[in-house]
Amino acid sequence: MPSLQYKIFSSLLSKLPLYLRIQILYYRRFRRLCNFSSPQCFTEKLQVKKVTDRDNLLTVAADKIASKLFVKELVDDIYIPKTLWSASSAEEIDYLNLENLPVDYVYKANHTSQTIEIIKDSKHLSKSKMKALAKVWLKHDQSGSLGEWAYENIEPKVFIEEFLDFGGKEPDDYKLFVYHGKVHFIQLDSDRFLDHKRNMFDRDWEDLGFSFSHSRKLPIPPKPPFLDGMIEIAERIGANFDFIRVDLYWYNSRITFGELTVYPGAGFEKFPSIEWDRKFGEPWKI
Repeated sequence: MPSLQYKIFSSLLSKLPLYLRIQILYYRRFRRLCNFSSPQCFTEKLQVKKVTDRDNLLTVAADKIASKLFVKELVDDIYIPKTLWSASSAEEIDYLNLENLPVDYVYKANHTSQTIEIIKDSKHLSKSKMKALAKVWLKHDQSGSLGEWAYENIEPKVFIEEFLDFGGKEPDDYKLFVYHGKVHFIQLDSDRFLDHKRNMFDRDWEDLGFSFSHSRKLPIPPKPPFLDGMIEIAERIGANFDFIRVDLYWYNSRITFGELTVYPGAGFEKFPSIEWDRKFGEPWKI
C-alpha cells in the first residue's frame, strides 16, 4: 500500500501542469532534466509522448478489453484470452451468477494496472468483496500523477477473464519493443512471482548483457522456436503506432496475447546507463 506521504505527494503533484509535473518526476528519478526539445533517450521520448501524443488509438491500446478486440481485427493467428463478463459499476455484480463461471478465472479492471484477483478451484470471492474491490478499482485514475494520457478516456470497467493454466507455473512473458512497425528489442520476464528474472535481447535474440530492474536469468535462455512468429505478429500490431510494446505468451502451443503497453514503466524505469537509454531511444523517430 502506498504510504500517506506518497499519497500526499501524488495528490499535490497531480494539480501541477503536465509538463512541470513530468519534469519534477523525471529529475527526481534520474537526477537530470528531461530534454523535451530534442529528446535522445527512450525515457525522454516516452515523456514527450505523454505530453504531445493524443491519438485515440492509444486509448484503445491501453484498455485491457478494447485492445483484445483491436488485436483480433489485425491478427487471426493469435490466441486471445476470452472476456467472460464485464461491468461498468459495482452494483452490476449483484446480477452476476457465480455458478455459471468456470472453476478458474481472473477478476480484474480494464483501465489500470495491478488490479487483479486470480480465482482457483471455484473459490469465488463473495459478491460484497467483489463490489468493494470494484468500487476502489473503478475510482482509480491511471492517467493522474504520472501523466499517462492513454488511460484518461477509457471507460472504467471490471471484468472476468479466462484463466490460462500454465501447469501451475508463472509463464514466460515476452515483451517486444516495436518502433514504427519494427521490433528492435525483446524483454523476457521469467518467474515473476517467485524470483523475478529479466533478460534483454535484440530482435535476433542476442543477449544485451545488462540487468534491467531485475537480475538476469543465467544461463541465458535459448532462442525459442516460436520467436519469429511473435516478431511477425508484433510488427503487424506495431505498424499502427510510432512505438508500442507488445506483450505475448506461448500457451498451448500458440502465440497468445497479453496486452499492449503504451508507456513501459511510465517512462521512469532506469537503464543501467544513459548510453543504453539512448540506444533504446535511437530507433524511435519523434
